[in-house]
Amino acid sequence: MKRVGDDAPFTGVILPEETLLVNFDPRRGPCCTVENFSIEILGTPKSAWNISATKVFARDFVAHHPNSQYDAVKKVFSTHLRSLRRAYKQAGLNEVALKARQKEDRRKERKRSVCSILGMIFKRLDVARAVSDLRSHVLMLTRIGPDGMSSDETANENDVPQYCILGRHWRSLEITAWLRIFDAIYRHNQYGPVGTGSRGNNARMQFESMSMGHPQRAVRRLPRNAYRADWYDGLDQYDREELDRCEDEVYAFTHVPNIQL
Repeated sequence: MKRVGDDAPFTGVILPEETLLVNFDPRRGPCCTVENFSIEILGTPKSAWNISATKVFARDFVAHHPNSQYDAVKKVFSTHLRSLRRAYKQAGLNEVALKARQKEDRRKERKRSVCSILGMIFKRLDVARAVSDLRSHVLMLTRIGPDGMSSDETANENDVPQYCILGRHWRSLEITAWLRIFDAIYRHNQYGPVGTGSRGNNARMQFESMSMGHPQRAVRRLPRNAYRADWYDGLDQYDREELDRCEDEVYAFTHVPNIQL
């Protein structure tokens, strides 16, 4: 045991599945010694192991404190065993609760990420359909799809949510700059020229990251200039055939002059 506080880990305990406990026979002698003292943490004070451990403890305690009564020490230690058992179970419940909460947090983060990416493609498509100079790009946005959109990671500074935009590791920088126009127009329509929103969620601070995020499977059958050249050059023949890049297609990931940033 040797716990120095309520949050300290349990030591010197034995669990039901352990061989020493399964094979223990009190007729063969004590369950443990003072040097390797252990208790059956999930057992009652009346379990065979704990009865034996209580005797070992009481004998050693009386040997060091001659004025103590052997039976009284056993009684006090039995009460302490009940407290240790409750504490151990509670610690286990707390650990289970912590793992469950962490699992739920991961699930929510995955859901938030998916919703963010889907929301991003829908917003860009809405902008493309609404602005005449962008309508010609609706088909390409659809081809790129949600798997080709950036993801984001959240941070918090001075209680203001900040979103770090993570590009796709395989996607060309041409597409990144091209998509930025859709986002700028969406923000302008959403919040107005001064950036004060009157509709939708509160404005979020966004900043771009040089990180390309976690590697993801690239979207197949896009124009050759949709992919980063250095990334494509690093693929083997099998991956290139799987990607099936449209070698003869080069798309103009540009906008008319009056709509450029």
